[in-house]
Amino acid sequence: MAQSYKIFINENPVHIITGVPGTSDKQGDDMHPIYTADQEKEIAKAFHLLQNHAGVKSLTIYTDNAKQTRNTLFAGYKKIAAAGGLVFNHRGQVLLIFRRHMWDLPKGKIDTGEGKKLAALREVREETGLQRLSIIKKLTKTWHTYQLENNTPVLKVTHWYLMMSNDDAAPVPQLEEDIEIAKWMEPEQAEDICKTTYANVREVIQSGILMMHYG
Repeated sequence: MAQSYKIFINENPVHIITGVPGTSDKQGDDMHPIYTADQEKEIAKAFHLLQNHAGVKSLTIYTDNAKQTRNTLFAGYKKIAAAGGLVFNHRGQVLLIFRRHMWDLPKGKIDTGEGKKLAALREVREETGLQRLSIIKKLTKTWHTYQLENNTPVLKVTHWYLMMSNDDAAPVPQLEEDIEIAKWMEPEQAEDICKTTYANVREVIQSGILMMHYG
């Protein structure tokens, strides 16, 4: 499968796709431009507008090498790797947390020398208090950007795992990480809530529920 990326900037996606535009692909429009990698000036302009909430709602780039194009486009960004989990219990409920005014999923940075799976399990345990966790399978990975307090731009990749909790204890939010609520929800409720959460988290919840209930 040809490599591609979907990176959210200000909740709007940058699609970087290895390949050439199909016959059905157009040049998009001012809000959703589509370019090939050789259109460097056009890409730079659209990328700047996307970064600054200036009318561009998505950017699609076709390229011979998606990873190389990603590295070039985000060369000025600090790279951070994280891991987290979409957790189900034996009742088929899904675990969500409420942090900084938004529903979210437990996740956090991968420590130096730490494996992605171990980091995902550690973060879920720390942020929810649930200890008896097992990984079912790798779910997906998401990309998004944000700024540190010193205005350094960050490109963050999060590795997501589908997990099962065999812990009958109630989840306990990690208050020192600004988590106010850790709560089991029915999948329908979680899907409804996720309509107003972060775009990358919404995709994880939707894909995880689909995988868990429909194989």
